[in-house]
Amino acid sequence: MQGFSMTKEQPIKDYPTGAGQKILVVEDDEDLRYLAGHIITSLDYEVIVAKDGPSALEILASLDADGVTVDLVFSDVVMPAGMNGIDLSIAIWGRYPDTPVMLTSGYPDDVLREAGMSDEDLRQITVVRKPYSRQHLATAIAEVLKSREARRRLH
Repeated sequence: MQGFSMTKEQPIKDYPTGAGQKILVVEDDEDLRYLAGHIITSLDYEVIVAKDGPSALEILASLDADGVTVDLVFSDVVMPAGMNGIDLSIAIWGRYPDTPVMLTSGYPDDVLREAGMSDEDLRQITVVRKPYSRQHLATAIAEVLKSREARRRLH
């Protein structure tokens, strides 16, 4: 199983920060995986990383077996190993329907459509465009987690 946890740093107070929620970062580029993990950790979230979709599913299954849930999956769209971020999202929602997925991509919408995203998907799923700033990522994470909590209260 591929994955490791990042260490906490002092959170940046100018942006929305977390309260130790677990975020699984899925990114095939090692430098971007480290950078995303570092930024998210600095925002006071617990970060677990995976290098691709299959590794992410293994990590989720292992955590689930231990009774641990992930609060958010933040995944690149275009990845190797036969599973892009859209495929990963579908697999996650099939197994863990309460787990929100937020995607990231440096590609325009037409490339995302070619990868399997419909116009409806593009409206419903939060896609953070690369390159993203710390503030943009912090805000997007906070909004997705807030929406998740609101849905939980309705059920």
